[in-house]
Amino acid sequence: MTAPSLPTAGGGPPAPVDGGAAPLTPPPSRETGVRPRDRAVDAVAALLLAGGVALFFLGRQALTSIADGTYAAPMGETWVQRADFHAAQTRWGGWLIAAGVAVALVSAGRHAWHRRARR
Repeated sequence: MTAPSLPTAGGGPPAPVDGGAAPLTPPPSRETGVRPRDRAVDAVAALLLAGGVALFFLGRQALTSIADGTYAAPMGETWVQRADFHAAQTRWGGWLIAAGVAVALVSAGRHAWHRRARR
C-alpha cells in the first residue's frame, strides 16, 4: 500500500505525507556565557551590598532612636558610647556598600571582557 498524499497548491502530483518521526538531534547548545566563578563573584557583591545596606539602616535607625529619646541604653553604658557604636555601625555599612559596588563593577567589566573575547 502507498503512503497517503496531500494535494499541492501548484496542481502537480500530490506530495507524500511523512509519517516518520523527526530525526533525533540534540537541541543547539545555549551557553549562557557566564562562568560559575563569575556568578560566585556576583553573589559576593550582592551579599556585600545587602549586608552593608542592612548594617547602615540598623545603625541609622538606632541613632534616630537615641536622638528622639526612645532608645533604651544597656545598663553601665553611656549614651555617648552607644552613639559611637551606632555611628561606627553606619560607617561600616557604608564601607560594605562601597566594597559591594566596587566588586560589582569589576565583575561587570570581567563579564564584558569575556563576552568580547568569545566573539
